[in-house]
Amino acid sequence: MPLKAVLCDLDGTLVDSAEDIRAALNGLLAELRLDAVGPEEIQGMIGDGVGMLIERALAARGGDPAEAPHLVPRFLALYEPNAARSTRPYTGVAETLRAFKARGLRVAVVTNKPEAATREILASLALAALVEVIVGGDTAPERKPHPAPVLLALERLRVTRDDAVMVGDNHHDVAAARAAGVRAIAVTYGYSHVPHAELGADRLIATFPELLEAPELSA
Repeated sequence: MPLKAVLCDLDGTLVDSAEDIRAALNGLLAELRLDAVGPEEIQGMIGDGVGMLIERALAARGGDPAEAPHLVPRFLALYEPNAARSTRPYTGVAETLRAFKARGLRVAVVTNKPEAATREILASLALAALVEVIVGGDTAPERKPHPAPVLLALERLRVTRDDAVMVGDNHHDVAAARAAGVRAIAVTYGYSHVPHAELGADRLIATFPELLEAPELSA
């Protein structure tokens, strides 16, 4: 039977947010008198929450990674007001989400990005009306790869783990889905830290609209 819900990661899956994240990160690094991170480096730093992002940047620029937790509030102060300045949906995302809605599929965003910034991005890009539930990195007690965010999204959507699929671009998306007993589809664009074939997803897709043809989601 076709599934009832799609749980989507945000950064690297629905939207390309690398430049806005990089701008805020470089603002923070400048305050610390550390060199900026280049566009070729930022994608390898995104995906495991703000703390890990800052930790990776500090390690790469000769700072003290142990200071990362204390710098999270300052990063968010720099990032959240500008979270959607350069961020854009990947090709076909809005159209695919609208098609999901027309089919009666319920959609949640499950991301390690803080919930406030997630809501700002979705609203700014006119995607908010297409998403029923948002679980950010500070919504549940744990972040992906822990299953808690996925399980919370299922609870709020009022669907079972057998009725849903998780779609993401990185290892933590697949790991969280597996731990929650949910099927996983991985996109081959985005910010994966490991080769896509090693993610362990049930299916790989090269573009977001390919979901419309996936057997799991076929009407």
